[in-house]
Amino acid sequence: MIRPTYAADVFSFILTQPDSKFQRDLVDSGLSSGLAIGYYTQRNVGPITIIAQATPEKAAQTTAAIYKEISHLTIRTISLTNNWKVQRRCWRPEDLYSREKLSDYIHTISFWWGSTGLDYFRNYHANLRRITRSDINRYVSTYILNKPHVGLAIMSESSGCDSAPDY
Repeated sequence: MIRPTYAADVFSFILTQPDSKFQRDLVDSGLSSGLAIGYYTQRNVGPITIIAQATPEKAAQTTAAIYKEISHLTIRTISLTNNWKVQRRCWRPEDLYSREKLSDYIHTISFWWGSTGLDYFRNYHANLRRITRSDINRYVSTYILNKPHVGLAIMSESSGCDSAPDY
């Protein structure tokens, strides 16, 4: 079985695509001006993050919409789009291109060496291409749906939000 970290990266890629339902429902609708989802690969565990930018007036509505979207992530809502199929073919050439500037590539190697080991890195792109819908659904059901989480909203004092806790 492929490690779920690969499915996490593919899942994050799919949801950040402009044509994903997640992006359309949150960004194209005007609720959020930007949205990112990701998994930070580390040796043992890593955080799964969703970051959204919204105006103070839309913050509560955006947060509710994110929770709604997360609550119904299923095989029906996660589709391996044409962009994903194209991107799978592009990852390897992009990786080779990124190695051309040694000063940048050293940072890439040191990250993977320190976080997961070089064997993980050597097989990274091949394992990404092996991810299936069932791998993604297993990742979502194991690590995201109905799991404990932390929600945080950061607002400036000038936003006029009275309900922010006073620490």
